[in-house]
Parts: sequence; structure tokens; C-alpha cells
Amino acid sequence: MPKVTFVNEHRTIEVEKGRLLSEVASDVGIEVCRAHFAGIGFGDYSVWIRGEDAAVSPAGFFERFFGGAKGWRRQANRTRVLGDVEVWTAAIGGRLRTPRPIAAPPRPSSDKDAPRMAADASGPAAFPYGNPLAVGKGERTPVARSTGKAKAAGAKDDPDTDADDASDESDES
Repeated sequence: MPKVTFVNEHRTIEVEKGRLLSEVASDVGIEVCRAHFAGIGFGDYSVWIRGEDAAVSPAGFFERFFGGAKGWRRQANRTRVLGDVEVWTAAIGGRLRTPRPIAAPPRPSSDKDAPRMAADASGPAAFPYGNPLAVGKGERTPVARSTGKAKAAGAKDDPDTDADDASDESDES
């Protein structure tokens, strides 16, 4: 059974193959018709759909000519679901209308199936110097420690001499 994901509403449902997208949306309480006159069902059913080429029915003449179906834009009352798709809807109504039902956003920390952003080397707000998972391994080489004695000009660093000097200092105290 195909899965339809309403992205703005954070809902994913399984539907029978061949159902109209507007019927699927109305079953879960999502309005997709911006009606010209209240209650007549005549208006703009524009939604934006992402999926495989054969995931929805092909756009017919009426949908292409009057509905402006091109790219991801389709008419929900003329599009049949044939495969897995993601659907973006537009808010319907004005500012005085009750807000549309929107579920809580997915939480990747508690839900293992929730989509996650990939580790990116760019600097977002959370990691201004880049994501630690993408930038480096978090390892560094230790800095060589000095004994604090001044060396003569042109003298070479000899690890054995530095160790002897350090033991001499501990004996003097």
C-alpha cells in the first residue's frame, strides 16, 4: 500500500492504490480546497507533490490547462495516488479561522525513524564552527613539553639531555 506523507501537517498514512488525493486528505481532516464560494467544492485544489514519476497519475488536459499542473504542482481532486509521495498543502482561510491541525514535529532524539539532517561541515546555528561529526575526529597531538632552561644558540634538541636536565633539577631541591 502506498504511503502519503503530508509534510506541513507531519502525518503519514497508508492508502489504497488509485484513491484521489483530496479524498485521502479529507479522511484525516486536512482541507485542500480553497473554495471560491463556501460549501460548493469549486475552487483551487493546488498541492505540491514529490515522489517517483509513476507515484501519481499523469496530469490530464483539464489539470494542465486550467489547474496549472507543472513541476510539483498538481490538483488534489484530479490526482490519484499510485505510490509513495510527499504532499505540501497551503493554509486555507484567513487569520480569523481556527488554525489547521498540525501534529507535533518529529523528534529524532526519541523516534529512531524520524528523518535526520546529515552531518555537514558548514556552520549552522547549533555548531558555528562546523558539525563535529563532519569536521574532524576530535583528536590532537600533544605539544612537546619544555624544561624551562634557555638553550644556547645553535644547540640541537636532544631528548636524552632534556630528560637528564629534568632529573638534575629534581635532585637539587
